[in-house]
Amino acid sequence: MIKDTLILINRRLHFALFFIFISTITFAQDGEMIVTGVYKGSNLYVENPMLQDGSFCINKVLINNSDMQKLPNASAFEIELNHIQKGDHISVILFHSNDCVPRILNPNAIRDKGHFQFIELDVTEEGLEWETSGEAAEGSFMILRYEHNNWVEDMIVQGKSDERINKYHYKVLHHSGVNKYKLKYIEITGKVYNSEVLSHESSSEQVRFYPNRVTKLLSFTRPVRFEILDQYGKVVLTGNDNQVDCTALNGGRYYFVNYDNKTERFFKK
Repeated sequence: MIKDTLILINRRLHFALFFIFISTITFAQDGEMIVTGVYKGSNLYVENPMLQDGSFCINKVLINNSDMQKLPNASAFEIELNHIQKGDHISVILFHSNDCVPRILNPNAIRDKGHFQFIELDVTEEGLEWETSGEAAEGSFMILRYEHNNWVEDMIVQGKSDERINKYHYKVLHHSGVNKYKLKYIEITGKVYNSEVLSHESSSEQVRFYPNRVTKLLSFTRPVRFEILDQYGKVVLTGNDNQVDCTALNGGRYYFVNYDNKTERFFKK
């Protein structure tokens, strides 16, 4: 009786061990690669190696816990993410054969680097537009424009102090011809991040001023940023208008006027 019982227990133990062994093999057949980050407007590209039997490494993709539709049978494919809002957290899980390792070709597309980044920059006839991520508390943007062979400060814009995606629009008054701008993001610690230079060719007509001999008012053909300089190059008047009141200027002298990215001269009676 005892012998029969031991035989039965031994058989059950062997069966249990066999079941565990089989389960372990089944579980190990699939690997997982998990990539997380923040959606910034770009898709992911994946290298998907071919196996010896002609199938491909990846057999399933989850995007924020939802199945990717129509998984391509290809050695490389694109994971479209445009259904996700910019700035939202994203998790991509690649289920793959244990005999291979897939690869994300552009992980920086969603990688949250934990520091400030200019994501998108654009300049139109209406003004500047930009998107950022990773802003620090109390950071600010300095807008610079290229005028008269120098980069000059145009405006300081307070940042939104949000680590997620932030959007900005700043209206500018372009001069005729090619305009150049750049942005500086300045953290409260003093650390500075510089944007690339943005160029825009304005469709605006060239501005003219009149008269050449001024008694009281100097006029422009349209509103424009201007500087009036004396004979020593000192700025004596500045503004953004289509007229300049010159009554305070000393008479009997020549003055220079910077406007529309050019410099000309007039005489004050």
